[in-house]
Amino acid sequence: MRRRRRYRSSYDREEFDMKDFMAEVGRWALSILVVVILAYSIVTFGVQSVTMIGQSMEPALSNQDVVLIDKRAYTFKDPERYDIIAFKLKEDTESYFNIKRIIALPGETIQIKNGRIFINGEVLNDMPFEDLIMTEGLAIDEVTLGEDEYFLMGDNCNNSEDSRYVNIGNISEKEISGKVFFRISPRDSFGTVE
Repeated sequence: MRRRRRYRSSYDREEFDMKDFMAEVGRWALSILVVVILAYSIVTFGVQSVTMIGQSMEPALSNQDVVLIDKRAYTFKDPERYDIIAFKLKEDTESYFNIKRIIALPGETIQIKNGRIFINGEVLNDMPFEDLIMTEGLAIDEVTLGEDEYFLMGDNCNNSEDSRYVNIGNISEKEISGKVFFRISPRDSFGTVE
């Protein structure tokens, strides 16, 4: 009789352990599902990886660097001077992303003369690059930006196709895909982008 009770007790314990095991599997499955949904949401609606094409942003970014853009960065605030942004031109939505730095903001007047940038008639002294600008392009004359327009340039200012050229020109806020904030490749340059 004692053997039988022990056997039943052991059987009950096995049955109880199986219920715990199934409950634990269910919790793990639910957790994994939530993580997958969150990851998909972040990638789809918040963060995207983009590859830098060309040398126009050197030394901040190099050709083939892979960066993350925050697609919601400007949901509650406006883009700021010197933000590095990714954009696609309205008429060229199938092409790769362009990456440049914001130099002039909506409503400002920009001009490039004597190798320097002037905003509303004042020299911009705190530039993230030090090179004298050899090509003024459209900014040889004063360019006044509209309510939602931005003037962009590459940090490698003498090797950058940017707002100085007619095929890019001023960028509207709608064309901005997001703010570049982190470099994920190459590994030796892993980290924030400024």
